[in-house]
Amino acid sequence: MAKDKFRIRDDVKWAHPELEVVYEMMGNSVGYAEVLLNDDLSFEERQEFAAHAEDGFAQFLPPYDWSRTTEYECPGCIDEPDAPPVKLLVANPKGQWRYKRNSPCILIIPGGGLTTCFRFTAAIEEWADKFRVPVATLTYRTLVQGAEYPQPVNDCEAAYNFLVEHAKELNISPNKIILHGNSSGGHLSLALSHRLKKRGICPRGCLVWVPIIDDRALPQYRSAKINSAFWGGSDAATSARLYLGKLNNQYDIPAEAFPGRATVDECVGLPPTFIHAMINDTGLDQAMEYTSKLTAAGVYCELHAWGGSQHCSLSTSANVTDKDDPEAYYAQLFNRVNEKEFEDMFEYDLRRPWTVEEWNAED
Repeated sequence: MAKDKFRIRDDVKWAHPELEVVYEMMGNSVGYAEVLLNDDLSFEERQEFAAHAEDGFAQFLPPYDWSRTTEYECPGCIDEPDAPPVKLLVANPKGQWRYKRNSPCILIIPGGGLTTCFRFTAAIEEWADKFRVPVATLTYRTLVQGAEYPQPVNDCEAAYNFLVEHAKELNISPNKIILHGNSSGGHLSLALSHRLKKRGICPRGCLVWVPIIDDRALPQYRSAKINSAFWGGSDAATSARLYLGKLNNQYDIPAEAFPGRATVDECVGLPPTFIHAMINDTGLDQAMEYTSKLTAAGVYCELHAWGGSQHCSLSTSANVTDKDDPEAYYAQLFNRVNEKEFEDMFEYDLRRPWTVEEWNAED
């Protein structure tokens, strides 16, 4: 019993002192297991709660300014051309753009445990103003709608393809699209990197927060036993099982389903990847092991493991509750590190195309 309590990291004693408020707020939240991943509830009941949860996030952001944000419908990707159109929002910066033409673009893939798509957590207008580049986000199919792999990845690829194909009218460079996601959005961002590699495409970069990288509870993944009310190891396992469907527990699950399944060989040629993990998060060890594969594959990468934070608590503090508080030093440090990484991807091409040729030459 003592060990079980030790694995539950909701108590603020685990938090960085500056994160106590948001940490406690998330520790007292209604967890995914109780509603969104509860097999005892109908799809209709779960969909109703998902919509309510999205409305809760929406209160932190003002309504979209439709004079500078446009919604598009994207046709399905090559693997699923008859899929329902994907809704894509693109926000332009207010005032002067950072680049007169061929601007970089950030594509934010929202999180939500694969159960729902919290599009409102993607503050695209705010980020467009901060970085002075277009910022996009999408709505993908989710578990509460009955979706399984590969449908969400297909939707993300469809959104990426639309940005590439309409780059000229959007005033962006098709060669400078940066993927970003939080939680399951981080999972899908990394997964999309693997999908695009299969197509011979390498995005400008990929920056993710607390990504859900693997579906397995491997012995070396000690942090998979960490649990919390908001999101824990049991939630991740249930979400993965529902997402994979008939593929669940198979040995040959592709990296585009769960990137943790990738071999080093499959990581060669991936885009520059920046991973922000939280020490009290179930996915910590997965992030460390995946980064070690990226390193072995010669990918430009960074891994940050932030202390005193559970799943999404630091990113929530930095981007929602404390984003405008200059004395929230830990949250502002997190923001500054992320801003530097985005700036580097804007200014420098950190991709390493020569690694593919050199890796293959070793054979």
